[in-house]
Amino acid sequence: MLLLLPSFSSSSATSDSDALLSRWLTGFDVAWVLDMGKGSESLPRREVGRRVRVWAQALSTMERVFRKRHRHLTDAQVACLGNLASASATAMLKLAGAVAKLRNSPSKLLALLDVYVPVSEAFPVLARMFSWCPTHPVPAAVDATLAALVDAARRCGKDLRESVRSQAQWYPWRMPQGGEVHPCVGFWMGYFRCLLRNSVTLYFVLGNEGKEEEGGLGMGLTLVPELVASLEAVLEEKAAALAFPGLRHVFMLNNTFAIVRRAVRSDLKLFLPRDWVRVREQRMEGYIKAYLEASWAPVVARLGLDTKPAAVLQRRRTSRRLSAFYSAVENACGAQRCWKVPNPVLRGILRRTVSENVVPAYRRCLEDHPEVDVAGERTAEELEQQLSDLFEG
Repeated sequence: MLLLLPSFSSSSATSDSDALLSRWLTGFDVAWVLDMGKGSESLPRREVGRRVRVWAQALSTMERVFRKRHRHLTDAQVACLGNLASASATAMLKLAGAVAKLRNSPSKLLALLDVYVPVSEAFPVLARMFSWCPTHPVPAAVDATLAALVDAARRCGKDLRESVRSQAQWYPWRMPQGGEVHPCVGFWMGYFRCLLRNSVTLYFVLGNEGKEEEGGLGMGLTLVPELVASLEAVLEEKAAALAFPGLRHVFMLNNTFAIVRRAVRSDLKLFLPRDWVRVREQRMEGYIKAYLEASWAPVVARLGLDTKPAAVLQRRRTSRRLSAFYSAVENACGAQRCWKVPNPVLRGILRRTVSENVVPAYRRCLEDHPEVDVAGERTAEELEQQLSDLFEG
């Protein structure tokens, strides 16, 4: 670096300074910032993320180098170092400006937050170190850049709810036909966690937006719960497209359980309402009840336990009802053979609930009518074993 300083004196040639600046930035693997703004809007999402990570690390390292060298230089060298720092800072700001101009997308909001933090932290340090006044080109450019980043982040925040709905609807994810967790759940819950990497910045940037509409809380304080609610609404719409009512409830049970599990095992739970988990637990209880009503209540009804036929017809009717019950059990198990509950704890709860609603009714029927002989008759234990194979997919 000391060899570069003479070229950054006030009397140095601009062409030499430009070439040496490129060499200096190459040492930090960020020489590409000099070309930012030239077609950067077309960069792939992963490349934007990679450049932002490299850029943030390079800016932090660069700031430490300037701070360390600043202490051991002569006044003339400090002036040259200030010019180098000014040229470097101006070049590095090109990335921030290019990110702010990208087309709105979920990945853009992550990039904006990742860029906002070092710009707001590192550049003021350089300004103090080299005594740059507010009218100096770099602090003035920093203020304009931060304003552009905030404006772009707020636009992305407003669009994000619709992004959850549109991407979950149209992104080429395969709809699971066995009722298991939809791929969009893992994607979006992971995205929400990434969003909170810079949670303080997120709420600082978005916290005043929509303040009046949100009752003084601002967009930043309600963003995560609203995004999760948007995801849940998409899942409800997808569930409606499944063929069997019972399968729809299994699908919502699996996906709600996955959302809750990912939330409580991460920092997301800190940004959700206090009763958020309890509300979802009540929903899951409702899904289980609705599944039983749709899939097994008609089966149990075949036993006719609530009717009392005349004694002379009782044996014949009971025989027909048991035959109908066996047929209904086979049909239900056959239809649900490919249904899947991936989580073993949830699978065990659902199996036990099915057994507790079907097997006792069947056992009662057998005990009340020991005289009935039906071809293919099975014990209550055999029925329970058959039901224990459900939800394996």
